[in-house]
Amino acid sequence: MPEYRIPDIESLPAPGSVAPRRIVFVVHPTASSLEYMGPLQVFDEARIFFEHAGRMDLAYQIEVVSTGSGPVYERKGFAIQAPSTFDKLRGPVDTLIFQAVDEHDACMADDRFIRWVSRMSGKVRRCVSICTGSFVLGQAGVLDGRRATTHWCAFEDFQRRFPNTTLDPDAIYVKDGHVYTSAGATSGMDLAIALVEEDFGAEFARRVAQGLVMFLRRPAYQSQYSVHVTTEPTDHRMQEVTAYITDNLHGDLRIESLAGRFNMSPRTFIRTFTRAAGVAPGRYVEQCRLERARFLLEESDLPISQVAAACGYASADGLRLVFERNLSTTPRGYRNRFTSAVIRNAVQGKGKAAAKHVSAG
Repeated sequence: MPEYRIPDIESLPAPGSVAPRRIVFVVHPTASSLEYMGPLQVFDEARIFFEHAGRMDLAYQIEVVSTGSGPVYERKGFAIQAPSTFDKLRGPVDTLIFQAVDEHDACMADDRFIRWVSRMSGKVRRCVSICTGSFVLGQAGVLDGRRATTHWCAFEDFQRRFPNTTLDPDAIYVKDGHVYTSAGATSGMDLAIALVEEDFGAEFARRVAQGLVMFLRRPAYQSQYSVHVTTEPTDHRMQEVTAYITDNLHGDLRIESLAGRFNMSPRTFIRTFTRAAGVAPGRYVEQCRLERARFLLEESDLPISQVAAACGYASADGLRLVFERNLSTTPRGYRNRFTSAVIRNAVQGKGKAAAKHVSAG
């Protein structure tokens, strides 16, 4: 097999300072495997780095239990079998993770299971749901009075069933006390990375994410869906407009300019675009520029003034106003919170070098 180069991890807890963490996934027959296999792989990836460091005392102890007997996943000759059912689980659990509900809501109708969820949620350090696993926590009363999220397709149903929970539609995962909820299947992996970071720090989480070739983390309050997905018009001509906007975020995207380019009056352009895209053109442009700015802040070490220019703002102040209006933070605050240590250090290094140059001059 290929020889992998595994980076050394220096910032690990001292031996004996951390008790082994037992993570239990609760899965259901007939449900999707990605909702638990993705996060499970995150915790298992951490084991590789612990093993390389000779620190298997820190490795997560991963278990899977099912709400029913038989295969928990079976497609085209491929089957996954859980070794035990939830009612046979014994001993302390650190983190309890619930998969999305099964196809026919059988787990929701199982009073014995729901009582077990309610009881166990108060005994664990972290209680977690993936995708519509939030419905399980809602049914058990775990989310009463809490903030939570779920898959965007299920927002209305969730609000109707669990009015005592404050649902956050613009988050891929939410933490409220010791309870964590996530959106779709892949956001479960984002949440798992965040849990690893809670346990062992940002540097270790970054190594785990790199090992899986995924982002260190998407921001928890990042929208579950891109503006390009939710507002993509069906009208062919307006598709040309949105494509032009996406390709020219640094340019002149005022209503008058866009209307003239596509041979319409400003009034006709606004009416046609809004009808086709479901959002006003000015709002669409702002959201596209905001998405681009977030990407550049997360994934590059460009100065904020250059990020602003690349996104069509005349100054960093214009970009700051957009961030404060939409995300209640500043571009600098966003970068400090949601970029890797490598990028932060590069930005800080540039700042120190510039200051040194000015001082020397």
